[in-house]
Amino acid sequence: MFSLPLDEAERRARAFSHRLALGTAGSLCAGVGAAFLTVAAWLVLSAGHGAVFAATVIGSAYLGAGLILWALSLRPRQPERTAPPADPYTPFIHMAEGFAAGLEAGRAARKPGSSDRARD
Repeated sequence: MFSLPLDEAERRARAFSHRLALGTAGSLCAGVGAAFLTVAAWLVLSAGHGAVFAATVIGSAYLGAGLILWALSLRPRQPERTAPPADPYTPFIHMAEGFAAGLEAGRAARKPGSSDRARD
């Protein structure tokens, strides 16, 4: 009975933690990329060749990865398709049907000619 709201809360918490993890990873990668690009820009202005190209490529790669992860964290998730929940009253319905069948069997047993007493 109470499992449905708890399942929904658990699903929402899982989705939130997933978005939070991707957003954090994206922000971290973007920060590292921005740091590399800052150093690369300084190296480009100061030297002109060599390590500058490597720093620019590494910074661009980190910044690109960070932006991709960040964009994935902002993308709305499709709701998960789940099977419809089982009716919580099904066991009680079966018990009521069994009780009614028992009553009918009892009434049928009381009728004359349907028991062993009719033979005597």
